[in-house]
Amino acid sequence: MCSVQAQQIDGYRYWFDDNVAGAVTTTVAATPELTLAANWPTGVMEPGYHRVSIQVRDSNGDWTVPRTQYFTRGNHVVSGYRFWVNDNTGSVTTGAIGPNMVVNLNSLIDPGTLPNDFNTVTIQFSDTDGGWSVPQTSLFVKNAGEVNGYEYWIDDAIANSYTGSIGPSTVVDLIADLPTGVPAGTHFFTIRFSGTNGTWSVPLTTSFDSFVSIAELPGISDLVLFPNPVSNELGVRLSTDEASTLNLQVLDMSGAVVRDLSNWSVSGTTYRNWDIGDLASGSYLLRLSDGSGTWSTRFVKQ
Repeated sequence: MCSVQAQQIDGYRYWFDDNVAGAVTTTVAATPELTLAANWPTGVMEPGYHRVSIQVRDSNGDWTVPRTQYFTRGNHVVSGYRFWVNDNTGSVTTGAIGPNMVVNLNSLIDPGTLPNDFNTVTIQFSDTDGGWSVPQTSLFVKNAGEVNGYEYWIDDAIANSYTGSIGPSTVVDLIADLPTGVPAGTHFFTIRFSGTNGTWSVPLTTSFDSFVSIAELPGISDLVLFPNPVSNELGVRLSTDEASTLNLQVLDMSGAVVRDLSNWSVSGTTYRNWDIGDLASGSYLLRLSDGSGTWSTRFVKQ
């Protein structure tokens, strides 16, 4: 669990199942980012669903809005599973499974009676004390045919979507295709792919950051950091008034350089991707400098 504050974080508190009176408060050394890896005691709880809520406190003594997550409490190993399709809980498939085994739903779901469109599958796992995990539901599409096109939109502007053609083995360079003039701030990017039979894939959504202008780097505008959070490739697109060379570095939250992305020659509207898939998950800073100014922005590596 990770929390970030504008002020320094100096403490947190948590409680289970809405029992605010039983909250446990812990003081920590002041830090701009708090990563929690502690084990919170659940030994007195009954097996089954529970909730945990957490708040963090800043150096002004203010608490954040509580965040609540569900979890399942159990003491024993995973022993079974059950799943159902399209919310039809009257037709459940069950099976046995060990703790380190994989359930291959592709081989278990019978596609014969499913529509050639969106479908859902929901799965739960049980342990040897009889408790069931929180249900997890995923979307999938049946029989879309070969991929022949794509469509994407920014935020909720589906009416202003962008479309294009693509073959089954073709790659879409999304950062090159993103529209210019996107307002400053964090935005959502949603894309879906079409098949030869007219069916659309499940929409995939990620977020990215847009910066209209950067005071520390005069002449640089319309900078896009895509995506954020990032899993493998971090993309940057920007516009510049004149040709220049930028130096890019990735820093951890303590300010130490963990990756030198080398010099980047930019002119006009330019974009580039860097593979950072081997970086550990967490928060980082991307620092750009041009010899006369330096600017940094935060991103998250998943």
